Amino acid sequence: MEKSRSPQELLQAMQAGDQLALRALWQQWAGKVQLFARMQLAACGDDAAALAQEVTADVFHDVWRHPQRYDGRAAFNTWLFTLARNKAVDCLRRRQRRVELEQLASDEDLAAVQDEAPGPEAQLHSAQDRKAVLHCLRRLRNPLQREALMLWAVEDMALSDIAETQKCPENTVKTRLFHGRRNLKLCLQQWLGLNVAQGEQA
Repeated sequence: MEKSRSPQELLQAMQAGDQLALRALWQQWAGKVQLFARMQLAACGDDAAALAQEVTADVFHDVWRHPQRYDGRAAFNTWLFTLARNKAVDCLRRRQRRVELEQLASDEDLAAVQDEAPGPEAQLHSAQDRKAVLHCLRRLRNPLQREALMLWAVEDMALSDIAETQKCPENTVKTRLFHGRRNLKLCLQQWLGLNVAQGEQA
């Protein structure tokens, strides 16, 4: 029954201390938020998954404490992903500061290498397709292109909502989607072609 309630109804119930409403909201949105956060934290490499879990927990902790902060002026998913994005950015800044301090302490001049960790799953029909999409999303050098693609293709967000989340004009979103889709398509063609060739050789 809880899952049938809208996010707005769940937030209203949470203002009255309804923990079941929080559980329902978590079940509906935690997976999407964690996937989104993991993409934002791709530069953290092997730590991205664990950090994304922390960000997701922080997001829902804030939502539980202050459900009234959602005022309805933006779509709920835009508001929620903006909150997750801000927390992911803060997480990256803290991590970078810690890395810099560790480098200073050890007197090492090695630059931190960004590992483009897995991006979002695209809910395709087969495990092979999902693997290909994840591989190619990792190879997208522009994280804003990855973010725009995920919000547009996976979350089905409107251009105006993506622009609000990324804090940029809609035309910028269109440009990111254009280049992101083109780069993703080229990579998928190469990836799937390579795997087909390997399968035939086997």
